[in-house]
Amino acid sequence: MSAFLHLISIITALVLTLYIKPRLIETLYKKNMIVTNYSGRDVINGAGLIFFIPCMLSALTLWKLIGLDNIFIYIILLLSMTLIGYIDDSLETSTSKGFKGHIKSMMSGELSTGIIKLIVSVIIGTLISAVYYSNVIDIALNTILFCLCVNFINLLDLRPGRGIKGFILFTLFISVSSGLRSIWILLPIYSSLTIYTRGEMEEIYMLGDTGANLLGGVLGFYILKAAYPGVKYALFIILIFLHIIAEFKSLSNIIDSIPLLKYMDSFGQLKKERS
Repeated sequence: MSAFLHLISIITALVLTLYIKPRLIETLYKKNMIVTNYSGRDVINGAGLIFFIPCMLSALTLWKLIGLDNIFIYIILLLSMTLIGYIDDSLETSTSKGFKGHIKSMMSGELSTGIIKLIVSVIIGTLISAVYYSNVIDIALNTILFCLCVNFINLLDLRPGRGIKGFILFTLFISVSSGLRSIWILLPIYSSLTIYTRGEMEEIYMLGDTGANLLGGVLGFYILKAAYPGVKYALFIILIFLHIIAEFKSLSNIIDSIPLLKYMDSFGQLKKERS
């Protein structure tokens, strides 16, 4: 029964993504959600919105298996992270980058979408942590870890597929180390990514903050639910370290300077000449 429901969840996400993707991309194009990417090409922004409905409805097919409480939390997570990301993509008011830049903006009286995203991430992270943990220290740790995950995917999402690769590498590591615990959290988004990724690698569209926030939120939730304490603490230290580096150096420059990381970063790129 469990395997059958998981299969239904996967098929639901695949079919819905196949249906929604071309229609949503056309809508975003007509709404002029266009930005210039790192290579000077015009791409459709906010395409991570493609994941929203497929992931929600895919998760709903599992409610008998995982319980309505988990489904409710998952849907609230998707709603909040997608919404705040879409607002960021639509308003394009976040000129400050990194936690330091956002804090400086707030201190100067500017309420940027980056600050709003941080506040929402803290609220959602706290609520989710409080559902699964009762100890104040555990709640605080998991809340910070959740916020780090959301911002981490945003930091990566500066090249085609980079945010997706980071998400997959982290979630695969957690899955293997946890014995596939709470794998239902990943099935919808993995399924959608199989349909979505090609267009991003061709630089037709990009996740935007809409998709980066959603992936980061799912990553944070998955770590919170599935990772064993030792793995969680290790990831906490790694993410803190990466955020500190990102405040002072360009992650893109660091990746380009290391052959293996550069190869992984460019792997799968399918840039096409446009007429």
